[in-house]
Amino acid sequence: MSRVYVLASDKPLTGIEALDYYRQAVEELGYPMKPFQYELALEKIEKDLENLRGYLEKNFSSGEVLELWSVWLSGDVNKKRPPRFQGRLADFDMDALEQFLSAKEICFTIAV
Repeated sequence: MSRVYVLASDKPLTGIEALDYYRQAVEELGYPMKPFQYELALEKIEKDLENLRGYLEKNFSSGEVLELWSVWLSGDVNKKRPPRFQGRLADFDMDALEQFLSAKEICFTIAV
């Protein structure tokens, strides 16, 4: 079993690793993710939050929407879709990052 953090967007992005190694396992889950998917390495530290927010602010324009997914790749393709939460990037703070990282599975839909 592996946990994967995925940034999904409607456009291609540069400077981060495309979801490659786990792509097939993520696709088999059947979750409705945006088409361009990237693997993130995140921890509950302020620096990771700053880096993520900085990257998103630099690469997304006001009004664009992205998804942050935390999923378990357990081989169970019949499991229930994770809960989704919506919010603004301006509100994505350390508490939100902790909630995202500590949830079993979750999707944050974030408007920039």
